[in-house]
Amino acid sequence: MDEWLSQQFTGFIQTPQIWEEDSSFPYPLYFLKEAVLSKQPKDLNIPPNMVLGKRVEKFFQFYIEHYTEEQVLAQNEQIIAQKITLGELDFLLRNPNSGEITHIELVYKFYLFDPGPASEEFEQWTGPNHRDNLSKKLNRLKTRQFPLLYNPATQGLLQELDVSASEITQKLCFKANLFLPLDLQKRHFRDINSAAIQGFWIKAIQFTAKRFGKGQFFSPKKPDWPVHPKHNEKWIGFKEICEQVDSMLKKEQSPLVWMKNNEGNLFRFFIVWWE
Repeated sequence: MDEWLSQQFTGFIQTPQIWEEDSSFPYPLYFLKEAVLSKQPKDLNIPPNMVLGKRVEKFFQFYIEHYTEEQVLAQNEQIIAQKITLGELDFLLRNPNSGEITHIELVYKFYLFDPGPASEEFEQWTGPNHRDNLSKKLNRLKTRQFPLLYNPATQGLLQELDVSASEITQKLCFKANLFLPLDLQKRHFRDINSAAIQGFWIKAIQFTAKRFGKGQFFSPKKPDWPVHPKHNEKWIGFKEICEQVDSMLKKEQSPLVWMKNNEGNLFRFFIVWWE
């Protein structure tokens, strides 16, 4: 398998859950075991142009099939009624030893904490381009994605699989990469796993030569966002990264940037286009 693809898979496995343990969210977490990484995958193949969301679904499928005793009964099954797509079931798994059947909803997100106008904490965790937030995602999971298992339109699929909704356990695998404002690095969050905080974010006006000019930089493409910066070998200077960043900001895209300072310390941060 391609070395960079292997690092994407490793980054996915190592990304923490958004909560340390089961929280007030009504569905328990499904945890992946990092120990699997002692045995590197060899036969994972993914098209280079596959987007990150679909990519992590392939990573999860590969993990289940190669590193667990569970079997994938169904994956990304669209539920359709009267030609209208109601939603999609991410994964149905069966453990052949225990007989347990599990419905997994898989989420892989990058969120930035924006202590702006929103008053509710989960609303303050926003996507890098300010188009979604954690509160909306959790609400969608609770009101649409998990209840879909019990929708009458889903019963045909379950009958084909010879399973009943009443015997299925529902779990959430929510892996998150969280970023704090540069001046709020020490803030504590009661309902968030601190291990999921991966770096900081700044506005474009804060990315100055005075503060960042001596660093070396790299801006990964989105499929490489899960990769740890230690695997990068191609670094550029401040002037060159500014040109790349400006190009992204003009398209209203917030780039992820990796930085290595003079001491060799590595940092991840977003530069956002929004005010």
